[in-house]
Amino acid sequence: MQDYIRKYFWLVGIVVVAICAALAGKSVNHIVEGLFLSDSAKPAKPVQVTKARTPKKTRRSKFGDPLAKRNIFCAECQPVEPSAVAANPGDPNSVPFTALPLELVATNVSRNPDDSFATIRNTTSKSQGAYWVEQSIPEAGKVVAIAGRYVDFENQTSKRRERIALMTTITRKSTPKATPRPTPPRSSRSQKRDELSAMIDEGVKKIDDNNYEIDESLRSKVLSNPMSVARGARIVPSVKNGKPNGFKLYAIRPSSVYAKIGFRNGDTIHAINGYDLTTPDKALEVYTKLKDAGNLSVTLTRRGKPVTINYTIR
Repeated sequence: MQDYIRKYFWLVGIVVVAICAALAGKSVNHIVEGLFLSDSAKPAKPVQVTKARTPKKTRRSKFGDPLAKRNIFCAECQPVEPSAVAANPGDPNSVPFTALPLELVATNVSRNPDDSFATIRNTTSKSQGAYWVEQSIPEAGKVVAIAGRYVDFENQTSKRRERIALMTTITRKSTPKATPRPTPPRSSRSQKRDELSAMIDEGVKKIDDNNYEIDESLRSKVLSNPMSVARGARIVPSVKNGKPNGFKLYAIRPSSVYAKIGFRNGDTIHAINGYDLTTPDKALEVYTKLKDAGNLSVTLTRRGKPVTINYTIR
């Protein structure tokens, strides 16, 4: 191996010389470039740096006139200056309001007065249309000027200048007097209910908490039409210990016959004149037997205590 290295060691010297020559060539190249290939001696043009403009401070105001006058469809457009006539529409020396049945619905004001137009409605004929300057309003006259809140026209009859302004129809109209609404006729059902209530008031006389007198005409009225008093209370079967023991009363109306004859919410009726009311069939049987009776004795339970109410039919 040593012999092999000694034999070809001269190649190492050649490689070192080649590397040194390459480095020397690059150094010479940079020196020549710096001497003969430099930039022009003419000084470069200085770059102008513009200072940022500070925005002009505007005095802030709480008034909303600039915002109200701004055209939301054109940011660069200037607001249209009102004419001398429109500057003070409340001045008595200015153009008077018209007495014709005309209503200004809307205006569209342009920079060019010839392009401005207004929508006007005739409150009598209900006709409506758009009119430009120099156009004639039917049955009124020729349009003279169109502003933001009013329109002036020449009355074809009086030959004078008159004005239609926004919202004037509201301020000029007097508030109409409220006419009383006619009372709707009472239905036959409500009339019958009132008649029944009056008959119950007159036909039931309370002696004490457990004794009442009932007029015969009231009993005949109720027996002939039981449905007339069915809505006065809610009657449901009562069950105790798994067995029916009568009927319970709920939601008794104060003006019903149940309230007038002494029944109260929660009462459970067990028997009438000793006849048990355990089922609907027995209740129908009791009704058949006692519909002509002169005295009725109702046995019930009220708040866990037995109570007996007696009725005398006269």
